[in-house]
Amino acid sequence: MDNVPVIDFDEALGRTMGDLDFLKMMLEELQKSIPEFMARLLKDHENRDMGALDKDAHQFKGAAANLGAKGIAAAALKLEKIGKSGNPDGSGQAINELNQAVEVFDRHMNQLDWESIGTRQ
Repeated sequence: MDNVPVIDFDEALGRTMGDLDFLKMMLEELQKSIPEFMARLLKDHENRDMGALDKDAHQFKGAAANLGAKGIAAAALKLEKIGKSGNPDGSGQAINELNQAVEVFDRHMNQLDWESIGTRQ
């Protein structure tokens, strides 16, 4: 995931039709929803419920991808694939990778200069 941007602002702004305030609000909502997503995924992993892992990882991936949060989306895709496979091998490592992507996203969000993003349009 080294070459994956934390947030692809060009793509995200394209999806919000250039509305930076709306994008900011939606990214903040994603950030607030992360603890719930992570709790569900961890529970799925602990219960070895691959169907739920597939579903929950897919939902998290979609929420992140729709807002250009590429790092989270890529990590959630790994979990989704594990869930689809029905084999829990590797799910612990994939959750650790997702945790790392979430930490990077949180740091990135907390340091963003939204004004400079607005000038990129």
